[in-house]
Amino acid sequence: MPLDNTSENLDALLLATLLEIELSDRDRRVATKRYHHIPEHLQRPSSPLRDHLDDAVVYAQGSRAIGATIVHGADEDRFDLDAILEFPRPQGWSISRVLDELYKAFEGFPDVQHIERCTRCVQLQFAFMHLDVTPMDPAAEPRIERVGAIYHSPDVGVDELFSVNPYGFARWFNSNVSQPSQAFQKQLKDMRERMVRRDRFVSTTFRADTEIEDLPVETHPFRDAPQVIALKLLKRFLNLRYAERKVKRPISVYLSKAAAQVPLNLNGLCSQLEDLAGTLRQKMVIAIETNEWPAERNPALMTENFNDRWPTSIDEMVLFRDDLHHLVYELQRARRSEFVQTCDIFKDLFGETVTEGAVRSYLAQASNPTGKSRFQPGKGFLAAPALVSSARPGAANTPKAAPHSFHTGKLKK
Repeated sequence: MPLDNTSENLDALLLATLLEIELSDRDRRVATKRYHHIPEHLQRPSSPLRDHLDDAVVYAQGSRAIGATIVHGADEDRFDLDAILEFPRPQGWSISRVLDELYKAFEGFPDVQHIERCTRCVQLQFAFMHLDVTPMDPAAEPRIERVGAIYHSPDVGVDELFSVNPYGFARWFNSNVSQPSQAFQKQLKDMRERMVRRDRFVSTTFRADTEIEDLPVETHPFRDAPQVIALKLLKRFLNLRYAERKVKRPISVYLSKAAAQVPLNLNGLCSQLEDLAGTLRQKMVIAIETNEWPAERNPALMTENFNDRWPTSIDEMVLFRDDLHHLVYELQRARRSEFVQTCDIFKDLFGETVTEGAVRSYLAQASNPTGKSRFQPGKGFLAAPALVSSARPGAANTPKAAPHSFHTGKLKK
């Protein structure tokens, strides 16, 4: 593997860990078919929304829109897919009624095990994955592209509308991360092809023939950008840390914004992950010391506060700060450790099952043509600076990848 000589083994193991937490090709196909089935199901004759979706649009948001989807961590087989269902609120409908009717409209969705009406979305729970569908009322024209209001209807409290622009955020994110070099992409492509990942699905009953365009393809142009890789690894770490906790965790879009703002670190992936964790930790330190909670704004819609529901207390910020400190400390300890000790550190950070698979892949990749491992005990475990490239001048103003981040389509009439 073309890695440099300062911390090559640690970065190689991080890459192997990344591949363990990604979805298989079949996982992605089944998830896409379920997404495709949304319009057909919502417009079936018995759907309570059938007469209100003539101008509706459905598209991906969240991790899928920026190439950062991973398996959850606490449940090794689960992953989440988020979608926006944009349609004008029917005249006379209350905020809560929109969510209630969407909940009813999803009844009978193929293979669904449980449907939950949440505060802002309806969640379809399947074996191995969750599909969160968030209804959005488009803003009046003329409007910023895809800006609208999502519905907030808690069990206790006042119903509210919140102006959002998830589409704009994804475009901003994709224009601010660094384009991975061809050599770096080829390296990961070769690793993916040599790895054997277990498919989570055995069969599916879905058809992909509805009149709606595909989700953003999983071979997202920035999914192998160092900032995105660091984001995936951080999310995996936090999923495990919060698995047994009863407190709110930082929202993923907040982490995503920070990941895009952290500059490319030419020292490699471990350094990139340390920079991301260190940046977020410093935000928490300042917020705790000043008692000014982090109101993180959407760069594509400054009135949208990503942290409108987190944190709810100083204690939650302290907990997050300490988690980030632990991550950086353990990564730095891994740099100084023997291989067996590093594996134990990774089990704590990213999970035992994932680490065991990553170690097998790493050892296979680390062998030279004679079959003898090139691992050197005690040597810091980095992707070579030559394998990543800085964002192109002007990329933030003219993102080439933006048109591929979201795909729209009217629901079939």
